[in-house]
Amino acid sequence: MKLQKKLYSFLTVFFTLLLSISWAEDPVTWNVKSNHLGNQEYEVTITANLESGWHLYSQFLKSDEGPLSTYITYNLNGVFETIGLTKEINIENKYDPVWDMEISFFSHIAVFKQKIKSLNPDSLVFTGNVNYMICDETQCLPPDDYSFTVDLSKGQSIEKEVIYKTDSSTLAIIPKLENFDLNTPIIDTCGETEESNKSFWTLLLLGFFGGLISLFTPCVFPMVPLTVSFFTKGGQEKGSGIGKALLYGFSIIIVYVSLSLPFYFQGTDPEVLNKISSSALLNVIFFVIFLVFAFSFFGYYELTLPTSWANKADKAADIGGVIGVMFMALVLAIVSFSCTGPLLGSVLAGSLDKGPVPITMAMLGFGVGLGLPFTLFAAFPSIMKSLPQSGGWLNSVKVVLGFAELALAFKFLSTADLVEHWGFLKYEAFLIIWIICAIGTALYLFGWIKFPHDSPIQKLKPTRIILALSFAVLGVYFALGFSVNENTNTYSSLNLLSGVAPPVSYSWFHPSECPNGLNCFHDFETAIIQGKEENKPLLVDFTGHACTNCRRMEDNVWSKQEVFDIIDDEYVLVSLYVDDRKELPKELQGEITIVMNDGTKKQKKINTVGDKWATFEANVFQKVSQPFYVLISPDGNLLNHPVSYTPNAQDYADWLNCGIDAWNQLNQTSSL
Repeated sequence: MKLQKKLYSFLTVFFTLLLSISWAEDPVTWNVKSNHLGNQEYEVTITANLESGWHLYSQFLKSDEGPLSTYITYNLNGVFETIGLTKEINIENKYDPVWDMEISFFSHIAVFKQKIKSLNPDSLVFTGNVNYMICDETQCLPPDDYSFTVDLSKGQSIEKEVIYKTDSSTLAIIPKLENFDLNTPIIDTCGETEESNKSFWTLLLLGFFGGLISLFTPCVFPMVPLTVSFFTKGGQEKGSGIGKALLYGFSIIIVYVSLSLPFYFQGTDPEVLNKISSSALLNVIFFVIFLVFAFSFFGYYELTLPTSWANKADKAADIGGVIGVMFMALVLAIVSFSCTGPLLGSVLAGSLDKGPVPITMAMLGFGVGLGLPFTLFAAFPSIMKSLPQSGGWLNSVKVVLGFAELALAFKFLSTADLVEHWGFLKYEAFLIIWIICAIGTALYLFGWIKFPHDSPIQKLKPTRIILALSFAVLGVYFALGFSVNENTNTYSSLNLLSGVAPPVSYSWFHPSECPNGLNCFHDFETAIIQGKEENKPLLVDFTGHACTNCRRMEDNVWSKQEVFDIIDDEYVLVSLYVDDRKELPKELQGEITIVMNDGTKKQKKINTVGDKWATFEANVFQKVSQPFYVLISPDGNLLNHPVSYTPNAQDYADWLNCGIDAWNQLNQTSSL
């Protein structure tokens, strides 16, 4: 029980952090001042002003199972020494429902006071840092830092002046294209392909199917008759019953759609979702969580939200009327979490790097998929007669989903491996794991593998046999991924694993630095030099190790002979990975100015290869999504309009050929 509580606490903290990743403005502001006490002693006062409802935590929390303590460090540098501990003013001690324990925290205003002594009268600039975490009643923001500098002689903090760099060292970080104009390509009639809204509808459908699947799980399916009885008790009129059923379904949708709302708050780097989704740490955490979900589905333990949540929502549901119906939807979401949580996590994780609107579409689909059947059953109770009875088959559904969660777990570990270049989960290892999951599911359905809550199988039903054979065939299909394309000396990509498995070039036995065995560069400046030497235009491929659609383009479009030949013969390919975590040489690190969506300026640090190419894409091409393809001449002329995800191979080939026409036209003009 204690282990389950700790596991729940970890998952709660993780998802609250994930859902609140700073699209909102910071609800805390800081100020530092000092007072001269005489005898070279000073009192430094650090004040945090918190928006209503937000809490900042004490430095001296008694348990490490709750929020992070505030941690203050001072840069003494042999010039200062501290006198005593940092005192806290306005501290409160109260039960915190987020953490389910007594917590020492600040509301509205937090004050920290520290006495220091200067050992050198000529050195009166004092610096330090506050590492802190803030929460409200429902969520927490990720830990953050506030660095301060205070002039002891004036008693005031020194605001760091933002210098917008334009010197040569900064310009060297981001390539500059002298002749580039995004609005005037050589040929203006091809390209302009925006990212298709079809991907939004795909996410909606995936979410919808996720919601439907969750209906046939042991936590949700038994709630159908309970829900119907709630709407039919009391002999209410038919019209009233249908109206309440519709309200109930709508409330279920609202519950799940609301999970996407934090991603709409502005005031952050537009690349933040890409950074989050490609974060090695986040993907490893997802790997662990999906493993936890998988073994929960296998029946080794159960993950549930606190019963107090369900009890409170259930009491509210007894109120009746509109409020009661809406709380019934909340009861469903809370009670069914142990089954819907893993599926919901899959939907959220799969749409995280695509922006707030696709996340909403995915959550909308999930809410509709789960809410629609309950609405129909509540409005027309007679439909229930056609439903199968609860039984052991529900646990079988759960176990099959467990195998799916187990396979998906390695998708996230693969992303972390690709981003960090660890090199232990290459294409072959990934494929073997998925083959094992598919065959394991088949063996389970045949009854040759058992899990804790399985009922004895007296006789294999035709449906079970068909499903088992389907998973066995799927395992054989995955095995076909080991066939080698003799022309490129790489493995043949599988459409079903496109964007999920590592690229076929990421291999132990048939490695390639470039997709599909093409020749490519990973440095823009080097590609420019090569383009000039070969007198060829450049195909600039903004991609990412964690980019699903990038892999789909490489596996399903670039692999087509008509596209492969054009790229190989006519272009210098440069693939720039925006999530590459390899650190740049110190002389190529620095800060540059970027302009936010609201027109404000922000200094951005460039430390890694991915930082460099992501900023290059955003500043020069005004895009932050991947894949993104640009055709330019070696001297920087834009040949045609760039395109994004283009799943039709012929359309992509036509776009490449249009670029060749523009290149030829540019050469003819320059030769006159």
